[in-house]
Formats: sequence, structure tokens, C-alpha cells
Amino acid sequence: MRLRIPLRAGVFELEITVCSVPDLLPHEEVIPEHLRGLVSAFARSRYQRNPVIVDASSNLILDGTHRWAAMRELGFPLIAACKVDYMSPLVELDTWARVYDWAGSDVEKALEGFEVERVDLESVRESDLAVIHRRRAYVVRHEGVRDAFEKLRSLERMLEKQAKRPSAYVPRSSWPLHAHKPLLILPPSPSKTDVLEAAREGYLMPPKSTRHIIPARPVGVNVPLRLLRKRSLDPELFEEVLRQRRLLLLQPPVMLDREYQEALLMFA
Repeated sequence: MRLRIPLRAGVFELEITVCSVPDLLPHEEVIPEHLRGLVSAFARSRYQRNPVIVDASSNLILDGTHRWAAMRELGFPLIAACKVDYMSPLVELDTWARVYDWAGSDVEKALEGFEVERVDLESVRESDLAVIHRRRAYVVRHEGVRDAFEKLRSLERMLEKQAKRPSAYVPRSSWPLHAHKPLLILPPSPSKTDVLEAAREGYLMPPKSTRHIIPARPVGVNVPLRLLRKRSLDPELFEEVLRQRRLLLLQPPVMLDREYQEALLMFA
């Protein structure tokens, strides 16, 4: 089903379809406990409620990696997907900053294993891997995007050894609002090309490295899982499933299971 959605910023085109699970390309690792929960949920469910978001040209998974990994683990050959043009300026790329409830006072000692530079908050750039401790900023030096994400992984492992895991994830673009928190880790902001190249080369970024903002996100497609167990699916049959539902366009912000800052295409 191809749709053209009129938005304030322009017309956004998308296609709701089914894709071969092995053909999709992840770019992030999964969080094991989250994956286990989804595997259990899909094993009990009769429907795939929301499609994964996929780049139409490359099959890169932009959103829904855990759903895809759960269905792959359960042996589904097909998955419901929403295909978009990743390179469209209407599709935005952000990252997730990590918030830690860290009680330590000597952050410089904790960072001794990294090459860091103390900078002013106002000097933190989008390309920086930065640690913010009570409004003090430390930039971790790195060579390129992949090295930055490996150092991010090392920072997270260091904190996990102290029994600390992120208490929250917040958009990196809004990190100054959270600069007063005990500890923030800001991943660097990669380009869309960086994400694509890493995925094509088989490199998986840490979980929640990217945040993709899709201007119109379909929810509630409720595709029967029995159809996704087939080796192939007639596109007409899939579209008939969708045509049986009423399509509503909800303008943001929308509060459902969480708050959405994108327009929602709700299948009711």
C-alpha cells in the first residue's frame, strides 16, 4: 500500500508492505533482555501490531530492530514493514544520550583510561563523544565514527562494572536540558551515510545509538502472524488486510504507549 501524506513540511511518501526477514539490514545491536521480552510476546501473539521502518533503497532497518530480531529468532520468513526514502530531508537522524544516576564525584579518575579534554558546555559539538558531569563537559578523543562508538561501548562497560546502567535515554539534540543530571554520555551524531556504510560492512553500533524521526509513522496495522509464516505473500492479499481498516492521521504530539512527536497513521 503506497501512501502520500500531506504534512506541513511537504508531502511524505511511504509504502506499507511485507519484506523478507533475511533481506533486512540491521545497524545496531539488540538489548538481550528486551529481545527476550519481545520473543515471548510474539510467541503468544496473533498479530504484528506495528511495522518496522526500512529504507526502501538499502533495506536498512531504521526503527524496529528488536521486533525484527525477535521474529527472526522465531523463524518468521516475512515481516510487515514501512518503506521510506532514508535520504529524504523529512527523515531526521538523531542519537540517544545516556542518563546515569551516578553518585561518584571524581569523574576524571573514572575516565583515566580514555584520552579526554575538558571543554566548556557551549563547545560540545555534534561530532563529539562527550561525558557531561554536573554541567562539566569532557570530550573523549576518537578517530572517526566507528572508533567513537567503540569508545562509547567501552564507557558503557566501565559503568556496568560499577553496577550502573542508564536510568533513561534522552534525545541528544535536547541534551542541554539535562546537563544538570549526575552523568550524561553523548554519542557522536553520525551522518546517514555513516550509518549505511557501517551496516553494509557488517558493523553493528551499540544499542540505541541512533534515533530516527519519521514524519508519518504507521501504527496498528495488526498483520496476522499466520500470514507472515508463509514463504511468500500475495501483495493483493496483504493490501486487502489493510483496506479493511479505517486510516486516521493523528497530528503530533500523540500519547499512546509512549509520546510520539511524529504524525501517526493509525489503522483502526
